[in-house]
Amino acid sequence: MADRLIVTTLDELSEVYEMHGGEKVARWKCLARRNNLFGPWEAVECSFLPAGGASGVHLHSRTEQFDYVVSGSGVMTIDGIDHPVTAGDLLTTCLGTRHGIRNIGDEDLIWLVIEVSGPGMVPGLPAQDTSGDRAAVIKLREVREVDALDYLSGPLRRARLIELAPWQRETLVADAQEHVLFTLDGIGSATSTSTTVPLRYGVSVGVPFQSSVTVESGPDGLEFFVVSLAVPANAGGAK
Repeated sequence: MADRLIVTTLDELSEVYEMHGGEKVARWKCLARRNNLFGPWEAVECSFLPAGGASGVHLHSRTEQFDYVVSGSGVMTIDGIDHPVTAGDLLTTCLGTRHGIRNIGDEDLIWLVIEVSGPGMVPGLPAQDTSGDRAAVIKLREVREVDALDYLSGPLRRARLIELAPWQRETLVADAQEHVLFTLDGIGSATSTSTTVPLRYGVSVGVPFQSSVTVESGPDGLEFFVVSLAVPANAGGAK
């Protein structure tokens, strides 16, 4: 396995005025995108909406998406229907879906956006039947793991919420899938062949194709969100 990691923190956020035609000034940070990885990621981002702010309703005409609520509370409008959302909720957005989100709490609404190429748009990945696709709000803290193909038909494969006891380890291997993790709570480390990355809230680590990383928690444990995406067999000129 190669020694490649993409490490991002929430330092130096950008400001986004009227996100997707919404309200107030959001803050935003790109954590990973396709030019750093081999799979058909559009981008993995972290967004912050102030109290009363909104990201406007918009159409997904070429991408599908996971959204994971890190903290705060809001209302996600999906194809005209309002869904209350709070920390720990995972939202699925199918190709052709219209959605937007509003902060109804007193603190920032913080969520991760995992946007990828839509079904049938990736050479090297077989097209799948989209008739079973559905937008949904899933309590990820309860189920801990979601198979993306139960809801979507593109390259996303699963989302997991992993909680490690003190000094426990979890290894992520990017063979047929790439991974991006986001640290939610606690401290720890992510170690590849020759690199060790300290983990704390807001640190994101991307694990590109043909790489691997071992995550180890610290003395108080560690919780992180991780999303996995299928990589075409010929990615990066691999044989």
